[in-house]
Amino acid sequence: MNEVRLIPTAALVWAATLSVLLSREPAAWILVCAAVMTALALRSVGQALVVGTLGTVACLLTRLRWRLAHRALPEEIRAQVAGEPHTIGEQRWLVPVRVDNYPAQVPLFVESEHPVALSRGSPLIARVHWNPSERPGLGQWVGVVQDWRAGAPQGMAGWVARVHECFLMAVQERVGESSQGLIPGMVLGNTTAQDEAERELYVSTGLSHLSAVSGANVTIVATCVFLLCRLFTLGPRTQLAAAAAAVAAFFLLVGPDPSVLRATLTGLVGLLAVAHSATFPPLHGLSVAVIVLLLYDSSLAANWGFALSVAATAGIVILYPLLYRWIARARLPDILVRALAVSLAADLATTPLIAAMSGRVSAVSVLANVLVGPAVAPITLGGLLAVVALLLPGGGEAVMLWLIEPCAWWIHHVAQRCAALPFATAEATPAGVLVGYAWGVYLAYLMVLGRHDRGRRRGRKVLRALALCAVIVVLDALASGAWPGARPWRRAEPVDMTRLRVAVVDTEEEAIALSAGTASCETAGASHEPRVSPGSMATPGAREPCPQAIVVRDGSGRPAEYPTQTAEGIPVLFSERDGPVTLYRDGTQHAADGRF
Repeated sequence: MNEVRLIPTAALVWAATLSVLLSREPAAWILVCAAVMTALALRSVGQALVVGTLGTVACLLTRLRWRLAHRALPEEIRAQVAGEPHTIGEQRWLVPVRVDNYPAQVPLFVESEHPVALSRGSPLIARVHWNPSERPGLGQWVGVVQDWRAGAPQGMAGWVARVHECFLMAVQERVGESSQGLIPGMVLGNTTAQDEAERELYVSTGLSHLSAVSGANVTIVATCVFLLCRLFTLGPRTQLAAAAAAVAAFFLLVGPDPSVLRATLTGLVGLLAVAHSATFPPLHGLSVAVIVLLLYDSSLAANWGFALSVAATAGIVILYPLLYRWIARARLPDILVRALAVSLAADLATTPLIAAMSGRVSAVSVLANVLVGPAVAPITLGGLLAVVALLLPGGGEAVMLWLIEPCAWWIHHVAQRCAALPFATAEATPAGVLVGYAWGVYLAYLMVLGRHDRGRRRGRKVLRALALCAVIVVLDALASGAWPGARPWRRAEPVDMTRLRVAVVDTEEEAIALSAGTASCETAGASHEPRVSPGSMATPGAREPCPQAIVVRDGSGRPAEYPTQTAEGIPVLFSERDGPVTLYRDGTQHAADGRF
């Protein structure tokens, strides 16, 4: 029971923080009061004290940061680059920065004919036009850079930037093209060498986590140090201290990115759980990590990466023992059983979140992760040794890169082959995923208990309940038109496009930039469908309000199989590519030919 005593507190801190970020502060205080009253009703005074204290602290801290985040930013800012610049078009770049005395990262959009090569920690002075952000979270502003100048990072940030630059150059000089983007991502979390197609390849096969520093990297580093210390017969405390020092050095080497901080803290909690498993169980450690991270950075409550990381860790801790015992009955090699159990546990826990985030899930992620599993640790350890060798004379990094290149080649080609399989990705909703899980549990239940009469009677009751759930989900999908080709019998009213502010752009990249407030566009006139009503048209050159819908003229590419919208939630209609599309008041879109 000690293992789960902090789970309610972690859940409350998360829910309260998210409620304040979504401008629902009264709901946060109601949650805190309800949690305290529930604990008191269960005669758990200590739990009530912990829940009430941490819930109140979370509400107050988030409220303070939320108020700071809503203040207006000056036109000229001094900031530090907080992450790698990413291209969102031929001449547009997204640069995350930390503005002085502002509590959250701020995205800046930069127009540049040349690649924006800014290292993390680079000082930046920019003249910016600010637009309100429509994404949920702590940050409230999106900036369009009008003029800027940047310097080189100094101190530790400068040293880390030079290490990253030298490692990227060494990789590009000594390994094949298919490995040049993957190795820096797996070793240092640096994805600047990956183009959009390569990133999409790893996302569609469930391998994108390999290119982001995660708890797995920290675990590999810590495990290696543990084994070395045991080889030299060092004591448990020395092992723990050495592993903690190695993890801290890894954190400094990769850079103080929020995802790196999250992975490092999770790894340190895991070390404590390993060293003191009797008094510090894994779920307890995960709860501590969630609470500490949310109190340190409130914006994580609305971060999909944070949610996926927590879900994957919890899934492995809870489901791995059950799945291992079940898969072991197949009498497969133990190493394969363990790899399957870990991949299945993480995939089962994260699939509903991925479905909610993108509306699509990878059907090959378990297969891909099992196939690449043996190659992950060699790349992480060999790559880190190559980084160390790079700092020393002798050229030893060439040997390490030569050794790990076949592993990177294998991962890249597994991703390519898995992505080429039919139905590699599929449309899904969280409800559909959960009902699928319920059917899987029921089938397993029949396999175990269905032999007995009592088991059959219970099975029939469970079957009826699952059938009812399935009918509800199917009817809801039909009603909302969520299935391709479905003819919904319940649908919101269609939107009269002539009453909306509709912007017309040439490419999808311009639509993304426009949604973030980064590009001017031409409002639709009489020659374009759909049209803007005369009252909503703006004069040429004037700054227009945020569009309610965007029409893209580009007719190239295959017709989409599902609706398109920007990260800010603005619907994007490809009238030339997809044909007539109807937009409804509930935000859904339906193509005239029934594809979505």
